[in-house]
Amino acid sequence: MKLTHTLLLVALTLGSGACSLEEVPPSSLAPQNFYTNAGDAIAAVNAVYDVANQLGDQSRNLIIMGDIPSDDMDLLANNADRIQIWSFQTIPTNGIIAQTWQGLYQGINRANAAIERIPGIAMDEALKSRLVGEARFMRAFYYFYLVRWYGGVPLIVTETKSLADGRNVPKATADEVYAQIIADFTAAETALPDKFTGADLGRATAGAAKAFLAKVYLTRKEYAPARDKAKEIIDNAGRYGYGLFERYADVFAIANKNGRESVFELQFVGGGVGQGSGMITYFAPENSLITGRGFGSFYPTPELYNSFQNGDKRKELFINSFVNAAGQTVQTFQHFNKYQDPSARAFGEANNNFPIIRYADVLLMFAEAENELSGPTAAVLNAANPIRRRAYGNSLTAPSPVDFTAALGKDGFRQRLWDERRWELHAEGHRWFDLVRTNRLVSVLKPKGKTNVDENDNLFPIPQREIDLNPSLVQNPGY
Repeated sequence: MKLTHTLLLVALTLGSGACSLEEVPPSSLAPQNFYTNAGDAIAAVNAVYDVANQLGDQSRNLIIMGDIPSDDMDLLANNADRIQIWSFQTIPTNGIIAQTWQGLYQGINRANAAIERIPGIAMDEALKSRLVGEARFMRAFYYFYLVRWYGGVPLIVTETKSLADGRNVPKATADEVYAQIIADFTAAETALPDKFTGADLGRATAGAAKAFLAKVYLTRKEYAPARDKAKEIIDNAGRYGYGLFERYADVFAIANKNGRESVFELQFVGGGVGQGSGMITYFAPENSLITGRGFGSFYPTPELYNSFQNGDKRKELFINSFVNAAGQTVQTFQHFNKYQDPSARAFGEANNNFPIIRYADVLLMFAEAENELSGPTAAVLNAANPIRRRAYGNSLTAPSPVDFTAALGKDGFRQRLWDERRWELHAEGHRWFDLVRTNRLVSVLKPKGKTNVDENDNLFPIPQREIDLNPSLVQNPGY
């Protein structure tokens, strides 16, 4: 996440894990000489955020591991590692799962270093507490992805300072990892402000910590705390600055980055400064002129595209044609078009942020948890229906013909809500997680032609390189 750039390059040399291009770093950058003032502390925490942008080029792996192994997304068949994941034939030597594991632990180690070292700096105590809270938030963020993708993993909460530190650390249980995640998000919830302004927009807030706690509890089917955390956000939406945009397309407009629907999103800065997003290029039609040349890497399955109901304006955020170099309109199959930046001229120059949790997701999480507890109550319908209304161009606050009703019953509403999540959050890295946490990965995908999928695919394999380096690791079942 690109935030404040002061001292960021220095921070990136610290707490970066076991590997370094320099065998002996300059003594001026040694940790004992770095963590000396508030500027160092800010730079160190910025470096913790930054790893999220590097999970694959411009956060690409969040899509590859979050949407490709599902019924939402197909891919250009030009990369063996991606094809393995798409076809549920992933092997432990897959480069994407190895890169993602390493990146997540790099973020964790930077967070551990910041959490340990910032308290010793003589600086403003309120800022110190906030920065440690941000580091704990991001440590929980990285572990949350790890435990959902890989299951129980080594639980390391102290700074790794040598190659030996990370060896022979056995897997913690998933429950133990989740306990640490909950502890970190809970600490962040009280340490972080309700909102940021100016150059600090995009940093983790108390509302974001609550939203992640709601998602953690929902993932664990702990519906009461999931409902309660989501409700805390909804009841205090004005305090946190949250709300829905009137139009679905406005959610993704560059002018609305970090706007009222943003709970937490990865920050990118366009304009050719080397900190932009490449998501638009991955999604653009192959060889189109978008950002110079579209890659066409990832595109919607026909089944997803055709599943949108008549009148659903979310279906408008797909590309069906493009203009080639000769000025001719070329018709094409559908491509995702959420991440538009007409000013981007090259890969990695787009100004789009990437959403991790939106306020719409919070509303849908509340509705799902409350429905599991009490059925489609008025509170459930009041949370979910504004999203339905917006999708069809209706007022957010007035009853409409597309509203959910209590007549659906608990089971009927559950299925309709799962469908709504799919349409609302497509191409944002949610689908695989939603299918796994609701125990539907196999039952949904097999009838749609994903014949290789089985229950072992509820986790990815532990990267073989990690098992080779750490003999205490045990491979996940089926791999």
